[in-house]
Amino acid sequence: MARFRRKDLKRDRFVEEVTEGVGFVARHRTKFVAGGLTAVVAVVGGVGYWTYARQRGIDSTAALLKATALYGGVVSEEDFPGIPTFRTAAERVDSVTRALDQVSLDFPGSAAAAGAAYYSGLLDREEGNLIEARSHFEQAMRGKGREYPALARLALGQMLLDEGDSEAAREHFQAVAESPTRTVSRERAEVEVARTWMSSDPAKAREILTAIRERNAAAGPLVAELLDALEEGG
Repeated sequence: MARFRRKDLKRDRFVEEVTEGVGFVARHRTKFVAGGLTAVVAVVGGVGYWTYARQRGIDSTAALLKATALYGGVVSEEDFPGIPTFRTAAERVDSVTRALDQVSLDFPGSAAAAGAAYYSGLLDREEGNLIEARSHFEQAMRGKGREYPALARLALGQMLLDEGDSEAAREHFQAVAESPTRTVSRERAEVEVARTWMSSDPAKAREILTAIRERNAAAGPLVAELLDALEEGG
C-alpha cells in the first residue's frame, strides 16, 4: 500500500509542475501566441518532465543504497550501531532479496534497476545459485548506464573462468578493458584477461601483467601476486 502512495505522490508532483507551467501560459496568452504557443508549451512540458525525472533518479538511487546497505549487513546475535544486523543468514537473504526486487519493480529501466540486478547476481553467487546469478548478471549487462553493466560483465567473466570456460571469460574481460569505467579500470580488466592465459599460455599472461605493472604502479600488488604464481608454476 505504501508503494502505491509513493507513486501517487510522484505523479502528483509531476502533474503540479506541468499545471503550473500551463497556467503561466494561460496568463500570458497574447504574448505566447505572438511568439509561438506550440514551442512554449513544449518547453514547459519539458521542464516539468525534467524535474520529475531528476526526482525519480534521486529516489531510485536512495532505494538502491538502502538495499545495498542490507546486502552489506552482518549475521550476528549482537547488534552493531549503523550496520544492518540479522539473526540468521536466511533472514539476511530474504531481506536483501525483497529490497532489490522492490528497486527493480519501482524503477524499471533505470540505472538503479541495473544495480539491483547486479547485486542480486552477487547474492545468488554467494548462495551457490549459479544459474540465477548468471541470469541476473546478464540482465544487469543489458541495463542502463555504464558502471553496473561493466561490473556485471566482470563478475560473469569471473564465474565463467571459475567454471573453466577461459575463452568466454576472456571475451567479457576484454570488452571491459576496451571500454573501462570509473569502477572497473582498464588495468583491472586486463589483470583478469591475464588470468585467463595463466594455465594455457603463461608467457602471454606474463607479458600482459608486466605491461600493466610498467604502465601503472598502483596495480602492483595484485600483478606481483600473479607474477609470483607464474614463477612458482615454472
